[in-house]
Amino acid sequence: MFDLARKWQPEPDWADACLAGPTLQVRALGHVGQRLVSGDVEGFLVRHDLGRDIGALGLAHGDRYAVRVARDRLLAVGLSAVELSDGWHDEGHAVSTVGAAMRVFEASGAGVRDLLARAVTVDPDHPGPCAAMPFGGVMAVVYRHGDAGTLRIHVDRGLASYLWEWFECQPLLSQG
Repeated sequence: MFDLARKWQPEPDWADACLAGPTLQVRALGHVGQRLVSGDVEGFLVRHDLGRDIGALGLAHGDRYAVRVARDRLLAVGLSAVELSDGWHDEGHAVSTVGAAMRVFEASGAGVRDLLARAVTVDPDHPGPCAAMPFGGVMAVVYRHGDAGTLRIHVDRGLASYLWEWFECQPLLSQG
């Protein structure tokens, strides 16, 4: 019988996954707490002291923040299960842990803007309110973290190997 698995590249060891070029570095991040929040997201932001939510290519700071992924949906990053349990909350929102379902990549360096030009159709100078967008051919949640030269990309775990291979094919990351 033909072994279909042989046609796919093996999944990288995500703990050590790192690509580097002259102006860009991409690495996989581990242990990023991710929770999907649906419902009264404005009330959720206030109750958890998260300030404003981050939109497409917006700038997030710190370990705790919220990223807008739909009109009534946020990706809350860095909130523990102790402070935010899964399920329906009487305050008007539902929470689902999605950390096992999404892989997070971080791209940094002077080449981030060039990477964006290859990966998205959004104008980086005029992005929209929603951080969920096509990135490199797959849907992802894309925003900046810490500074304008660092990009975070959350992608469905099943598509992470594809996106990693897409990164590997970018001339921005070639060493030769």
